[in-house]
Amino acid sequence: MHSVQLVVALLVVLVALVALANRLNISYPIVLVLGGLILAILPRMPEIRLEPDIVFLVFLPPLLFSDALNSSWRDFRENWRPIFLLSVGLVFATTGSVLLVAHLFLHMAWGPAFVLGAVLGPTDTVAVSAILERFPIPHRLNAILRGESLVNDASALVLFEAAIHTTQMKTYVWGSVAGEFFLAVAGGIIIGCVVGWLTVQLRRHMADPLLANTISLLAAFAAYQPAAALHVSGVLSVVTAGLYLGWNDPRITTPRTRLQAAGSWEMLTFLLNGLLFILIGLQLRTVGEPLWSQNPWFLLVGGIAISLTVIGARIAWVFASTYPPPLRFPVRPSSRNYGGQVGATGRPRFSRTQVPSLDPSIAKRQAMLLSWVGIRGGISLAAALAIPPTLGNGSPFPQRAEIIIFTFAVILVTLIAQGLTLPKLLNRLHFATSSGPESAEIKARLALATTAVRYLQSLEEPDEAKGKAIAHLSDIYGHSLETPIAESSGFANHSQTRFLGSVVSLELAIVKQQRARLIELRDRGEITDDILRRFQSILDLKESQLDQTRSSWEL
Repeated sequence: MHSVQLVVALLVVLVALVALANRLNISYPIVLVLGGLILAILPRMPEIRLEPDIVFLVFLPPLLFSDALNSSWRDFRENWRPIFLLSVGLVFATTGSVLLVAHLFLHMAWGPAFVLGAVLGPTDTVAVSAILERFPIPHRLNAILRGESLVNDASALVLFEAAIHTTQMKTYVWGSVAGEFFLAVAGGIIIGCVVGWLTVQLRRHMADPLLANTISLLAAFAAYQPAAALHVSGVLSVVTAGLYLGWNDPRITTPRTRLQAAGSWEMLTFLLNGLLFILIGLQLRTVGEPLWSQNPWFLLVGGIAISLTVIGARIAWVFASTYPPPLRFPVRPSSRNYGGQVGATGRPRFSRTQVPSLDPSIAKRQAMLLSWVGIRGGISLAAALAIPPTLGNGSPFPQRAEIIIFTFAVILVTLIAQGLTLPKLLNRLHFATSSGPESAEIKARLALATTAVRYLQSLEEPDEAKGKAIAHLSDIYGHSLETPIAESSGFANHSQTRFLGSVVSLELAIVKQQRARLIELRDRGEITDDILRRFQSILDLKESQLDQTRSSWEL
């Protein structure tokens, strides 16, 4: 089948399977992988190989960059401790657990067992997010999960490279592994900062939305490629660049660019995620057929044993870290007005906030959810497929086929078993909707309305038309502070052209003042990045609408 025809066929399958998933109310990654499995066993289905370079160089950079753009640097900074424990500590713990089980129970050599553990270290953020987005979970818990997903790929891939190196060299110098790990982390962050800064400078002087958004897309690859070439963490480079651009985006991006970018990134990530999950399912024949006929029981028992090890390691790590409290998941402190209460200890943190004490029942429920979201996906399979077929001396890489099929088994078990049970677990945990985001949203609305009123009061009335416009808008904002964004459709009832033009001009000026106020509140930590983006989107839509009508209403 021609490559273009293949892509079109996969997109048709993607649309059909996602529609089926929506109808069945099941997370679409599960249906896509199962659909890919069914297609793989069809007799006349052509063999489709998922090349590791395609995943690492084509799929991974834009997916990570998009997730980082929509993340919050403040949330990442304030939750650094639990994020570190999950994205680095848990990856090491999972690697060690799998290494021991694979060596002692499945009698794999130390080197291949180490590689298998590193391959299964990272979780799949796409599958988890597709399930969790349908349920209300505490903001802080969501921030921790998102931060983990952004960083654990990096730590696992660095371990993976170290495991490949030690297997090829047949030497195990843990000091060297630790040195390579920290070098890769530092190098990735530095390159990401440089690329992020350059992207911001280019975007700052780019008025064309198409060019600005193209630069953002290219930034994902520009961050990954140099890091990969220098053998440092490309994942951390992409994540750092995305976080940097996401933090500065409200200041440098025009409304048209943001509106276009939102739809473009959403469509791109959906297509890449969907194709990746279908391709995972299609690897069944390529991965399993050569070994299944030789020793099916070993593969079956080994796949179950490794899957249980991966799941059990996460459960044990999360609960062990939750009691006592290095990995606590409190609601946001009252100093940020997110509904939390600062504990009696007032213990300082890495950031300006403090860690409050948490009700044991809430901590237990949050730990239960965190322990059950260890779904594996495309990164693990791509890493397994990227294992070189031979060692440096030309001999075959030991037990490479077993590593690949065990990885595939873990992906299936975690995706189906944990993915299908996560919604039921969330319903049983009964997470109450936090009042924090609501209070922050009210603060944002009041700030917008107050900014508008103060701006109108500071203006002079040079002519009758502008005076009437000021009075009209002052009345709107003064009597509707709870819904400060006025509807411009009502302007058509006014007959005077000058009055209409003045109203639109003032509304545009107010929107700019309100946007600056939102950014100020975000910078001071009084509202979250999610609240900023929500109201910024409202302001962007309004400014775009006003721009279209201003030319016909102004003199």
